[in-house]
Amino acid sequence: MPDVPYTPTVPTTGAATWDVPLDAAINATTARINVHESGLGVFLDSFTGANDDAKLVAAMAYAQAQTYLPAIVLGDRIHTFAGGPYPFYNGFRLVGSMATMEREFLTTGPQCVATVSSSALFSVPTAGVKNVWISGIQFRASTGSVNWLTPVADLGAGPIINDAVFERCAWFGYNSIMQARHLRCHIERTYINGGTGTQLQLAGSDNTYWSEGKSFMSSVTLPASSYFVYFVHMSRTRVGANYITPCLATGVRIDNTFGDLQFDGTLFDGTGQSTSTGCQGAAILITGGEGYVFNRLWFFNNCVNPAGAGRTPQDKGQVYIKAGANMLFQGCAWGGPTKQAVATPSGTPAIYAASGVTGIKVSNPLAPYAGVKLLQQATTGIITCDDPTWAINVA
Repeated sequence: MPDVPYTPTVPTTGAATWDVPLDAAINATTARINVHESGLGVFLDSFTGANDDAKLVAAMAYAQAQTYLPAIVLGDRIHTFAGGPYPFYNGFRLVGSMATMEREFLTTGPQCVATVSSSALFSVPTAGVKNVWISGIQFRASTGSVNWLTPVADLGAGPIINDAVFERCAWFGYNSIMQARHLRCHIERTYINGGTGTQLQLAGSDNTYWSEGKSFMSSVTLPASSYFVYFVHMSRTRVGANYITPCLATGVRIDNTFGDLQFDGTLFDGTGQSTSTGCQGAAILITGGEGYVFNRLWFFNNCVNPAGAGRTPQDKGQVYIKAGANMLFQGCAWGGPTKQAVATPSGTPAIYAASGVTGIKVSNPLAPYAGVKLLQQATTGIITCDDPTWAINVA
């Protein structure tokens, strides 16, 4: 194959053996296309089809038929998909132009946009799927009833997504982005906004979420009874600096684990939110499990109207531990009203532990800007704290 830069030789027609340099030029061009395809992927717009759905079907069929599966590359334009859901396949890769980072903004670049109007864009095969990579695309739902991935109904025994990466993407306006089982999956550098239902409902193990830098989640259309992130059963997993603005809905719910679910640097920040717009209940709701570690988390202006969350019993703190045992909160901060207004009712504890909970350890807590230094428990001895300036009340 000729070196870079490549300029094909254009023969003079009618000359003796004029076809020889033409064949050479065609062969060299073909070789270069193959090299680009193996390194950069195949472009969706290189496939024929009456619409983007037809092109995607053709591209996925072509990619699956190759010995070494190429990525499918979307260009910088608005794509429209109405024919899904399309099942993932092992080795499926879908990337935006140059795999650059996309945000949920529609009018500022880069602008590799995929608008979805079918019930969902993708689905998980019944046998599960391995080695999926999706990067650099802004996914927008045409209505609030659209899911990005067809929800997996059985999060205890349903199909598993193995060794997948979802990175540098944005999702806007979905009822659900993923209700799925994950094994060794990664979600990194994401922007999620405008959702209408629980955005990520996940179970699994050995995952890493939002560890590479800040990601962002918010939505003013998420009902208070929903959750931005819901870990139904999550083990051996790290959760990092996801900046959640929990308008109305709770930021994270955790139901159970086999152990070693750790959070580091996650933010639950309700700056500018009022009693009617802020996180109604707890920023974190824990209903079971043991061994959770919460390190350097930030809480501000949550649990502004516990009755508004619609749960019984009502949430009683910015962190509400309804059930569970053996948890550690270290270096976490609960900000106060000195610099920014808060709607959190006076006397709301940083953490509340209900009856039956045991072994809650709080180490080096912070309450900057006149934050409330208050921990509450249903009975004596549930919570211990190594800072004597913090009160531990029974309530």
